[in-house]
Amino acid sequence: MKYFVVFALLMFQSMTSAQVGNENVSFSGGNFFLRASRPTTIEYIIDGNPYVNSKEFKQVIIPGYSSNSQKLRYNGYEDEMEFEAGGEIYYATKELGLKITFKDLNKTYEILDYSYDNKKRIGYLVVLVDHPEVSLYKRERVELLKGEKSPSAFGKDANDYFAKERDLYLVKKGSEFFKFPKNSKEFVEKFPVDKPHFQKFIKTNKLSVTKEEDMIKIISFVANSSL
Repeated sequence: MKYFVVFALLMFQSMTSAQVGNENVSFSGGNFFLRASRPTTIEYIIDGNPYVNSKEFKQVIIPGYSSNSQKLRYNGYEDEMEFEAGGEIYYATKELGLKITFKDLNKTYEILDYSYDNKKRIGYLVVLVDHPEVSLYKRERVELLKGEKSPSAFGKDANDYFAKERDLYLVKKGSEFFKFPKNSKEFVEKFPVDKPHFQKFIKTNKLSVTKEEDMIKIISFVANSSL
């Protein structure tokens, strides 16, 4: 599948405020969504697409807003939620703490201000465990890779292409974010859990720190323990 990308400066223009309130999420607060048009400057073909779930726009639920909101899709390359209106593509304004749930995927994204690798970021993370003391999130991203040059002057160069990055699992404890611990020793160092009890839980349930479903069980166990 081919995806046509336009490289250009993003031009943000606020949509006209038609309503205030929760009748339509695009106008909530007068400026929930911003226009993000991309004027044509340079265009070339890139293989694949930057969408983590699907390039189709899907129905979502946003707490506090009307259920009749725009259908969205997550652009993992831009780290943006997109919607279509009047034949144009728009980006949803990033409101800290906002949660967007895709109904048919049973998947919730939250806009968070977080730090990783000594860099502060504001972006979308998938909520896996939501707890006041300790939570688990997944960062999904798509990267743009360079196509290989043909070794022959008569051959055709490969197009650049989108590729899914390996998911990053982040644990939030208080205001601190850190990568999911790689073993029980790291867990005990990070959390005041009873070591023998914790290790028994891992062993009895044959849990792995590399499987998402097991990560959820481990963090849920830690969250329900005395922290």
